Amino acid sequence: MNTLVVYYSHTGNNKYLAERIAKDINSDLYEISPRVKAFFGQMLSSLLKISLGIHSSTKNIKDYDAVILCGPIWMGKLISPLNDFIKKYRNDIKKLYFVTCCGSGEDSKDTKFGYNQVFEKIKSLMAGKLEFGESFSIELITPEEMKGKSEETMKLRLSDEVFKGEILKKYISFIARIE
Repeated sequence: MNTLVVYYSHTGNNKYLAERIAKDINSDLYEISPRVKAFFGQMLSSLLKISLGIHSSTKNIKDYDAVILCGPIWMGKLISPLNDFIKKYRNDIKKLYFVTCCGSGEDSKDTKFGYNQVFEKIKSLMAGKLEFGESFSIELITPEEMKGKSEETMKLRLSDEVFKGEILKKYISFIARIE
């Protein structure tokens, strides 16, 4: 399957995940470039559901059998760069997988700030083209002594050093499902 991995990352966690996926499935990689790069602008536009726009892709999305879209979820919202990408290219995307490294875990996936409502939003936007969404919660790499300390937890970063145990098992399962 000819696949393109597309990502947006603010802290580097989703970039790490996207690069790892692209390498492991031998696919092309593309970074979304928002017109407004300031974090505050991105956050505000995401909360208010306002499009700030993205630069056009250097890849021809129609050339790919599938797109794996990778990016963060902020406060239970589909962030504007990801939303803008979907809206701009949804007619060109044949099959979509959505992947996120986010703060919410399994126990909060259905809450106001959980990832399931974002998966449902993407499913609605993609009108049957979303194969599935997968969340790689930062809590999967959180040391026991840091659990419950959300400010410290949100500073954790994915790397080869911490990408083991439960997160690696979940990742291997994800790769098997898309191949």
